[in-house]
Amino acid sequence: MQKKPLITIYMATFNRVELLKRAVNSVLSQTYSNFELIVVDDCSSDETIEYLVAISEADPRIRFYQNEKNSGACASRNKAIAEANGVFITGLDDDDEFMPLHIESLLAAFDEKYAFVACSLLENTGSCVIEHALDCGIISLDSLLHYNKVGNQVFTLTSRLQRINGFDESFPAFQDYDTWTRLVYEFGQCKKIKQATYVWHTGHEQERISNNNNNRLIALDLFINKHKRYMSKKHNQSMFIMKKKLEKGPFNFIDLILNVNKLNFKTALATYININFYTLGARWRRYKRK
Repeated sequence: MQKKPLITIYMATFNRVELLKRAVNSVLSQTYSNFELIVVDDCSSDETIEYLVAISEADPRIRFYQNEKNSGACASRNKAIAEANGVFITGLDDDDEFMPLHIESLLAAFDEKYAFVACSLLENTGSCVIEHALDCGIISLDSLLHYNKVGNQVFTLTSRLQRINGFDESFPAFQDYDTWTRLVYEFGQCKKIKQATYVWHTGHEQERISNNNNNRLIALDLFINKHKRYMSKKHNQSMFIMKKKLEKGPFNFIDLILNVNKLNFKTALATYININFYTLGARWRRYKRK
C-alpha cells in the first residue's frame, strides 16, 4: 500500500494563546494524520511558549520556532515554509480552525496541473455562521486580478511556495492575495472547490490586519504597482472599486458607470449601495445572514 504523503501545516502566532489552542486542536482532529504542524511564535509575552513546549513534547508531529524579534506574520510564515518537510503545504491562521475533513478533501482535489487548490470558507461571526462558496471552479490569472477570489489559504506543493519565496514581507496587508497571484503567474490557473472546510472567525476582539483600512490601502497600491504589467483597463477598474470600498468615501454614480464591468459588477454595486445607501446596505447584509 502506497504511503500517504507528508503534509506541512504552517501557522504564525502572537499573543493569543487561547485562540491558538483552538486552531491547534482542529489540526490534531484531522482525519488525515500524516502531517507536520510548524508554529512560529512572533515573540509572544503570554503563555504561548509554555503551551508550544507542552504540545510539541506530547506530539512529535508538532514543531515550533520563536523569532528573535517581533517580525510580523509574514516573516513567521516564511520561517515555517523554509523549515517545511512536507510534499504538500497549507496554512492556518491562529484565530481560525479546520473542519475535520479539511486536509483530506484538499489532497483529494489537488492536481499538479493547477498552481494550487483552495476551499470555500465558513465565516463564524460569533452570532452566526455564513458559508462563502463564491467563485468556485477554475480561476485564471486574468480572473484573479479583479479581486482575491481564493481566500486566505491554499494547498499546494511545498516546492512551489518555496520557489516563489513565500510571502512578501513588505506588504502590510493583502499578503495572501499577492502570494496567490504569484503562484498562478508561475504555475498556471488554480482551482477552488465548493466544499467549505476552513472556519474563518471574525467575531473575536483580537487584533487583525483586515481591520486596519490604512494598511490595506497602502497594500493595495503596492499590489497594483507590483502586478500592473499584467493588468488591463478592466483590472484597473476593479482596483478602483476596491479602493473606494476601503476608503468608504465619496463614490458617485458616474464613478460607478465608468468602472463597472462584468467581472466586478457585484462588488461595484454592493460598494455603491453601502456607501450611498447605508441603511439599504445594512438590510442586505442582514438578509445574507439568514
